[in-house]
Amino acid sequence: MIEQMNNNNHATIAYEYPLLERVRTYLRLEHILQALQPDTPVTLQNYTRYFSALFSILDLCERSDVRTDVQKDLERRKAQLKVWAQHPDVNQDSLEQTLNHVDQALQAIQPINRVGSNLKQDRLLSAIRQRFAMPGGTCNFDVPQLHFWLHQPQQIRDADTARWWSELEILVNGLLLELELMRGQARYQPVSAPNGLLQESTEPLSLLRIRVPADLPAYPVISGHKQRFSIRFLRYEPINGKASVDEEVEFELALCP
Repeated sequence: MIEQMNNNNHATIAYEYPLLERVRTYLRLEHILQALQPDTPVTLQNYTRYFSALFSILDLCERSDVRTDVQKDLERRKAQLKVWAQHPDVNQDSLEQTLNHVDQALQAIQPINRVGSNLKQDRLLSAIRQRFAMPGGTCNFDVPQLHFWLHQPQQIRDADTARWWSELEILVNGLLLELELMRGQARYQPVSAPNGLLQESTEPLSLLRIRVPADLPAYPVISGHKQRFSIRFLRYEPINGKASVDEEVEFELALCP
């Protein structure tokens, strides 16, 4: 993602790194959702991207209880917002609006049992899901059901994809709201990495957000956990066989609790 650096209006490249396992899952789901936009018709040209994304989301939701994690995080946000409401300098209108969004998301997500459980019973999805894990497994001789479906009128396919999306929509809305609130808790601050390396111990964090000048011929390699992290810059093209950056690197960093 290319963004603008606030202090000098130069183009930057944005990176994010999760410091909790559930946030790692959130970011992966958000990334996959870019290929699963409900308003984009599924056609012969984009069906592999669409179904691969759909099945990847189901796989992630089956490996961890994403619904419960999102619900717990939103409940924590709600409690936090109520504490902030007591502060005299807070924008009460904005806070009340955010609190309403959290309440609506919680009310919608609480009745859900297992995300996507109904999709497992779908005749087409259950027939083709395993094929998408095989190289070239979506040829028409492998999955004639899919070939048939792709040649149905667009309105039939749109109705099916809308029904599949409805199984995920409530979770997605809660997930994206939680990520929005998480990112909004911290502003970017200018920092520097002497010899291309920054190591810090902090209060518990959920997410690191980094903005690096786009003209820097290096990228950050990040590691850590919720109370300690390191950022090392490596050259995209090593010089004399050495990839690590030796000089000071200036960039922007946001620490999201």
